[in-house]
Amino acid sequence: MILFRSTIMPTVLGLLLILIGCDDPGSTPVSPESAVTTAAGDRDSTPKTIVSASGAIIYPSGTISIVAGATTVYGEPNDVDFGIVKPGSKLAVEVRLVNPTNSPMTIAAAVPTCQCTTVEVAGETIPPLGAVGIPMTLQVPSTTGEKQAAVNILLAGPSGQVRGPRITLTAVAAYAVRTTPLFIDALAADRLTGNIALASTDGRPFRVRSVNGATPDLLTPDEPLQNHVVRYDLTAATMEAQQSGDVDRFPKWMLFETDHPDASVVELRIRHPFSTLPHQSRAVALQFDGYIANVGTVAPGGSATFNIELKQFAGKRVNAVISGDPNFRTDLLEQVEGDGDRVRIKIAVTPLTEQAGVFTVPVTFDTTAGREVMFVVGTIR
Repeated sequence: MILFRSTIMPTVLGLLLILIGCDDPGSTPVSPESAVTTAAGDRDSTPKTIVSASGAIIYPSGTISIVAGATTVYGEPNDVDFGIVKPGSKLAVEVRLVNPTNSPMTIAAAVPTCQCTTVEVAGETIPPLGAVGIPMTLQVPSTTGEKQAAVNILLAGPSGQVRGPRITLTAVAAYAVRTTPLFIDALAADRLTGNIALASTDGRPFRVRSVNGATPDLLTPDEPLQNHVVRYDLTAATMEAQQSGDVDRFPKWMLFETDHPDASVVELRIRHPFSTLPHQSRAVALQFDGYIANVGTVAPGGSATFNIELKQFAGKRVNAVISGDPNFRTDLLEQVEGDGDRVRIKIAVTPLTEQAGVFTVPVTFDTTAGREVMFVVGTIR
């Protein structure tokens, strides 16, 4: 998610954005009054780029290029596409709000589409024919799929408040093996069957070992390839859940086990009437940064660890993590205050039997804020 926190001033709601974990180790902190660069690299009359006390980068007139014909403030870039990234990544970019007019414009408000934490840059003024550079981050969840967030900008100028640009950040979280589509849409009865394409994002050939623990129904040769197509049919699983009345038996994810060293298990969300996650049907006591953790391969007799973040959890504590599968033990290892109101939890999962192959373990978090369940997936080999 884009990281953002609101601060209301007497007449202005400021834009708050922070660059997390992206400090330049080779740079020297600069006071707001100190110039850090110049447009031409000299130290005389050239307008100087300034880092303000808020962390914003001020580009005075003459230090940037203006798009020909532009008449209103625009984002540079306005739409940021990070492409394919690893789940859990924190992606950084500087977005400039460029003012092509001859009048100063003030950032009056910024409305994010999701939660944020920030360094305050409230009330910064965009110089005429200049810009304000804002370091921004997109926090990608630990789950696969597309992530998009945006900030809608409101500006104040000589004519009052006007709508500014909408800045969007987009990324696709995927492993070294990527699925197409990014989820299975099985919400209607006529969508219970279909095909999934699996492609190596690093060009390395791989084989599909299993799908939810069963032999894969391959439409491509069962040999190392860069691309495979797997056929699926959720009809039997749907009927079993209906007849038993136990909808929890219906899989929430399709787990593809491969022999790719960097993608031993690839999870694919199944959207189905029986696969609803807790937050989709009721108010929840805890907000996970993704309801699934993929630990990959666990050696027989070994264990694996994973991290998961709890949002809006500052000042609260996890008392215990309880495995919902008697064949696995889960142990709380640590909890560390994270960015903003987040807390990062580290957990170990240990198989207690000699079973092999893919697994899905529900884990109950018992906390001072209440109890909720998330899921751990992987394979034992």
